[in-house]
This record gives sequence, structure tokens and C-alpha cells, in this order.
Amino acid sequence: MEIRGLNGINKIDNSNNLNRVSKKLDNKANSDVIEISEEAKQLADLSKIKEIVNQTPDIRLDKINEVKQKIESGAYNSEEVINTVAERLMKILGF
Repeated sequence: MEIRGLNGINKIDNSNNLNRVSKKLDNKANSDVIEISEEAKQLADLSKIKEIVNQTPDIRLDKINEVKQKIESGAYNSEEVINTVAERLMKILGF
């Protein structure tokens, strides 16, 4: 059996004359964009800083040992150190 066109309609099996459709991809139209607000960036930075602070021990034994060694060696008994400490105390106290 052969199917012929009905009232000007082509045969069903006439696939030779298909119009090929090609789609051009516009990279800008198909790309996603993310914008991060300044507030969100600051919060992320703050979160990183808090994490570092929480991981840092409250007591720095290396500094304590360094100061003990300087006290024992007499490094703080110089005129220069005494004057510096006195000036800083006066500044803190408002003199």
C-alpha cells in the first residue's frame, strides 16, 4: 500500500526535505551569575577571623617563657626600660 499526500500534504515518509534547525548558543545568555554583597563578604571574613581566634590558645607559653628569661637575666633593669614603662603608665593614667 502506498500513502499519497492528502490535499497537498506530502507523504509521511518524505524525510529528505527536513529543515534542520541549529541553535546558536549565546554564552552570555546561558551563563549563571552570582553576586555576593559586601555585607556577606564581611561576614565571611569575620567568620574566618573568629575561627582563628578560637583556635589560638589564650596563654602563649612562648611569650611567658621569654619574659621570664628576660626578668632572670636582668634585661628589664635598665634605665631605658624603666623610663619607657613609666612614660606609658603616665600616659594611661592621663598625666
